[in-house]
Order: sequence, then structure tokens, then C-alpha cells
Amino acid sequence: MVSWRDLVSVFFGGALGTAARAGLTLALADDLGPALVPLINVVGAFAIGILFGIRARMPMSTRAQRAQLFFGTGVLGGFTTYSALAVESADLSLLWWGAATVVVGTLAAWLGVLIGRGGRVA
Repeated sequence: MVSWRDLVSVFFGGALGTAARAGLTLALADDLGPALVPLINVVGAFAIGILFGIRARMPMSTRAQRAQLFFGTGVLGGFTTYSALAVESADLSLLWWGAATVVVGTLAAWLGVLIGRGGRVA
């Protein structure tokens, strides 16, 4: 069951992740251009994979679940932005741009899970 503490945790984590993405966008948009959004999404997917892999090795606990909600759903969920990727892909008229980012992001998440699990596949 989801508690109000869980919702608040996701809310504040999401605010931090979104602020981090906005800061990177302000700092790097001129240098990286349209590559910035896919880069953020792939890095975020990799980090979520690591978190998921580490979490899979931990015993079940309320504290671990709350940490996953804060960092995974909140911070990293707010950091990544597939909606911006979709709009950017449509604006650039490059469907392959969005599709390639999803594929690379999935591979990055898989690699992150593998690393988070200490190199074990399952």
C-alpha cells in the first residue's frame, strides 16, 4: 500500500531530478544541441538500471522500498524525460532519433542492472 510518505518522497525526488535536468539543459544546451535530451535519458536509464540491480540484491524492507521510490521513481524519473525526446524527435522530423534513444537507453539500463547485481545476470 502506498503511504503519504511514499508520495511525498517521490514528489521531492522528482523535483530534484527535474531541477538537475533543467540545470544541465541550461548549462549544456548550446554545446550539445539536440543530443542533450537523448544523453540525459540514456544516463538516467543506466542509473535506474544500477539502482534496480542493487535493490534486487537487498533484503526487502520499508526503508529500501522508500529509497527506491525516492531515487528511482522520483529523482531519476524526474531526471529522464521521454516526453521531451518525443517532441524533439517530432520537431526534427527524425523518428529514428527517438527510436534509437529508446534502444540505447534499454541497453544502458540492462548494463546498469548487470553492474548493480555485481555482474550476475539473474
